[in-house]
Amino acid sequence: MTGRAERRRETRAGRAAPSRTTPAWTTVALAAAGVLVSAYLTWTNMTGAQALLCSGAGACDIVQASRYSTVFGVPTALWGLALYVVVGVLAGRGYTAQRWLVALAAASAAVTFSAYLTVISLSVLRAACAYCLASAVIEVLILADVIRWWRTVPGLRALAPLPRAAMVGGGTAALTLLLALGVFAVSPAGATPYQVALARHLSSIRAVMYGAYWCPHCQEQKEMFSEAATMLPYVECDPRGSGARPDLCAQASVESFPTWVIGDQRLVGTQSLDTLARASGFPPEGAKP
Repeated sequence: MTGRAERRRETRAGRAAPSRTTPAWTTVALAAAGVLVSAYLTWTNMTGAQALLCSGAGACDIVQASRYSTVFGVPTALWGLALYVVVGVLAGRGYTAQRWLVALAAASAAVTFSAYLTVISLSVLRAACAYCLASAVIEVLILADVIRWWRTVPGLRALAPLPRAAMVGGGTAALTLLLALGVFAVSPAGATPYQVALARHLSSIRAVMYGAYWCPHCQEQKEMFSEAATMLPYVECDPRGSGARPDLCAQASVESFPTWVIGDQRLVGTQSLDTLARASGFPPEGAKP
């Protein structure tokens, strides 16, 4: 009886031998699925290829062409891929207390950042990329599975009791959200509030500015928005340009640069901010509310 009770206490304390080396196969499988989705999104972002099951200038294209598709010049999906790899490797090796804490932090960061981008996608871009949503679901499932292992990881409850584990996950989530806000939510330096607001409005209503990197009129158009030009819904038509999407330009029958498509309106040439505002239903600068 004494030996049986001792073994039961060891199991409850997370010191049973089998739990030391058992890989978290569910997490590994989910991480592998996430790697595939993220790798595909990274490839479409870097090559400008159209995502499968996304027709024309659809939601996937809008999200991938937005300023939210990169962080510090690196495709956002590639950051997600790195987190999937980290969690998958840790889960595949079997959790120790330290590995579990790292996996918890990585999964919490992934879920928080993905949730932020989903809100931005639906509220600002008004477009939902199916692949991005699939990745978000995978991240939530990974976080849930990581949390499930808290009771069985050797020595974890002693190192990180539930309140401390919650602090690790919550603290990582808070830091991730602050980073996202710092990267995306701050208005570009040098731009006026009106330039920023109009650029965001044009992006939110799915207006598109088609142009080419060598086009002087396109540069003139961007200069009207100052640093807020990075927020414009711009599509590069020259295959030699960065992030070029000549396929979208061909589908839109673009022949001159810049060409604006705002709803059912087509504006060719450099447009004043007032013209763009009126065409898109945005109050012209200086207009009284």
